[in-house]
Amino acid sequence: LAWVGGNFLKEGQDGVSWLNDYVKKAGRENEDLNIILLQGTIGSSAQVGRTQGITEGLAKNPRYKLLAKQTGEFTQAKGQEVMESMLKAYSDIDVVFAENDNMAFGAIDAIKAVGKVPGKDIIIISFDAVHEAFNKMIAGELNCAVECNPLHGPRVAEIIQILEAGGKVEKIMYVDEGVFDTSNAKEVLPTRKY
Repeated sequence: LAWVGGNFLKEGQDGVSWLNDYVKKAGRENEDLNIILLQGTIGSSAQVGRTQGITEGLAKNPRYKLLAKQTGEFTQAKGQEVMESMLKAYSDIDVVFAENDNMAFGAIDAIKAVGKVPGKDIIIISFDAVHEAFNKMIAGELNCAVECNPLHGPRVAEIIQILEAGGKVEKIMYVDEGVFDTSNAKEVLPTRKY
C-alpha cells in the first residue's frame, strides 16, 4: 500500500548542490575541480540512487571533472584501500564523494597518510550523517554529510493507523533528510539520535 524510505537520488543531488554552494562561497567557481566518487556496493538501491544523483549533478557543470568512480563496498577498510589507489593514480584530487560515511572515514585516513589535510586540501562529501560523521565535521576533516535517516518507526506506525482507520496515504513516502556541514555540525550533534 505504501513504501517508506530514503530518497537516494535526492541525497546524491543534495550532495552536488552543497558542493555548488560551497565552491561559490569559496570563490572557486571558475576553477576546474577534479573529483573522485567512492561508490557503495554496486547494485544496491543506495548506490544506484546516489551515483545517479551525483553523476548527473556533476555533468551539469563543465568545471567538474569526474576522474574516476569505484566501489568501496560501503566499508571503511575498502574505502581507504580505494582512496589510496586513487591518490597514487591522480596527483590532483580536489573533491571526494563517498557514498557512505564509513568509506569517507577510510578516505580521510588515506588522505592523511599521504600528508594532505582532509577537509582542506581535499573537500569530502559523504552520506548517512551518523554520529561519528558529525565529530569529523566538527574536527574539520569532513566537509559535508547528507543524511540518510533511519528513523522510520513513528512514521510507519502513523501510516498503519491511517490505513487501519480506512484512510488513504501516498504510495511513496520519503523520510525527511537534512544536509549538514562544518557550519552547523556542532550545534546539531546534541540533537542526533543515531
